[in-house]
Amino acid sequence: MKRSVVSTVMAIALLLAGTVTSVSAQAPPAGMKMYAFSSGPLTIAKSALQVGASSNPIQVPVGFFVVMHPKGNFLFDTGNNDKLISDPSYWGPMAQALQVVRTPDIAIDTQLKKIGLTPNDIKYVAVGHMHLDHGGNVCKFPNATFLVQKDEMKNAAWPEPGTAGPYIPGDVACLRNDIGQALPNKNKMDQLDGDLDVFGDQSVVIKRWPGHTPGSQMAVVRLPKTGTVVLTSDNVYFSENVTKNLLPDVSLAYYPTGILNAYEYIRVLQGRENASFMTAHDPDGPAGKAAKSHDPQKFE
Repeated sequence: MKRSVVSTVMAIALLLAGTVTSVSAQAPPAGMKMYAFSSGPLTIAKSALQVGASSNPIQVPVGFFVVMHPKGNFLFDTGNNDKLISDPSYWGPMAQALQVVRTPDIAIDTQLKKIGLTPNDIKYVAVGHMHLDHGGNVCKFPNATFLVQKDEMKNAAWPEPGTAGPYIPGDVACLRNDIGQALPNKNKMDQLDGDLDVFGDQSVVIKRWPGHTPGSQMAVVRLPKTGTVVLTSDNVYFSENVTKNLLPDVSLAYYPTGILNAYEYIRVLQGRENASFMTAHDPDGPAGKAAKSHDPQKFE
């Protein structure tokens, strides 16, 4: 029995080690930088995001991130759909339940202007998953290639039982081409079935990581000065979820083992590359600081 347990543990360790992309000797390109923003904050019980936490409601940011790279601009997550600013009914009862902030300044194009960009300047858009607060604005980037896991697109359009609640049909429907068109997608889309080195230099790597949803993905960003940063989307909510192996409520954990493996992956990168990580909803993280200051947080 002991031998079996040891063998299993070793197999898991090797598997996790294998999931860490080997890093090229090539340094991140000079001038590469990243900005953290927040869409309209939400109010939710902390216990929904961390088992054992207080059931009292807290306001959390809705983070999204822009990486400026010499080969193009990369957007990770897109926040709440800007339609909410003038029409809260777009979210139905979720708008009131989550007490979403809908002030005009949180519009994604308004925020991008703060770093000198427009939606037309974005080359790649990736989402950690397609929930209402992450995939809301995917259709506002006509010149971009949309990078999403195939399993996530399938679940967003036709959710598995018990998972439909946070998906907004309009966020998915807008991706479809017009009637009579030969191609299914209105804009360029790569439906992934695994990892992707976006620029071919290991500076931005998408990691397929089912956990929070069937097609969740994270992004590993390697910056010249800040170093390695993992953008977790909702596989991680708070830093102590990682340090204490705390899962979210079962309603937000489609595949709990995948979430726990994400924690371990982050710890491996912390050991190998002195990595940090940034979540979408931590009030004390970069997205939280952006929400409070109404200014993007810059990392180089």
